[in-house]
Amino acid sequence: MPFLDTRVRVQHPCPYCDLSVAFPEVEMALWTSTQSDVFHVAAPSPTDLQRVLRAMQETIGARKITQEGTAALVVTHQARWKYPPSVTRIADRRGLWVVPPTIYFGGWETYRVVSPTIGALRRFVADVEKNGEVEVLSHRARDQLDRIHSLTTIPVHLFEGLTDRQVHILVSAFEGGLFELPAREKMDRVAARAGVSRSTFGEHLRKAEMQILQNSYPFLKLRDQSAESASRPALRRSQGPAGESPVGIASGPNRY
Repeated sequence: MPFLDTRVRVQHPCPYCDLSVAFPEVEMALWTSTQSDVFHVAAPSPTDLQRVLRAMQETIGARKITQEGTAALVVTHQARWKYPPSVTRIADRRGLWVVPPTIYFGGWETYRVVSPTIGALRRFVADVEKNGEVEVLSHRARDQLDRIHSLTTIPVHLFEGLTDRQVHILVSAFEGGLFELPAREKMDRVAARAGVSRSTFGEHLRKAEMQILQNSYPFLKLRDQSAESASRPALRRSQGPAGESPVGIASGPNRY
């Protein structure tokens, strides 16, 4: 049965989005259960991590489970609110399914949703827009599921984290032919047109390239894994008597 696979990002009044607005450089990945919400929190520095963990404890009652470097795993049981309705609750009401994790970064929350029809997706977007802003990042129709590991790919907007200056430098570098082989112009001349020194231009360009690579890395990794899997020979399934596998899992149409 065909379905629609869409990534949207939302900015609306809720405790979690408010935290992202207050700490825009911190990335929070959320997994939700019926009893609790679990966050993986990644901050630029140890100081930033301690600040956001303190704020999460004070505002949503979050408790730290473990910490390593500038990342931590926290859980909360208290962040429940009825109005405005959560994006997940709206998706449930409209017959859509949210594929975790939900990503909070830069004051926005990004969702991957699966919908059975375009009508259901439009109603979902219209409902969310009643309380905030919605931006559709990607949208495609599918007739089969991705490889199972693609479901855990973290959706991040490609331009997330780029400053206006870095965007300007990237555009100037591309228009000046610096990415061509050989380069069409020298960096000094392109930097001068952009109004900065060569060293400043190069620094902003490297930071912008790194940010885009970080944002696209999960998708590049998925593509790399898919290509690697396709090049491997197929594995034959070992079976025991009566069509059963050696570990006792039934094969064939009655497996489930």
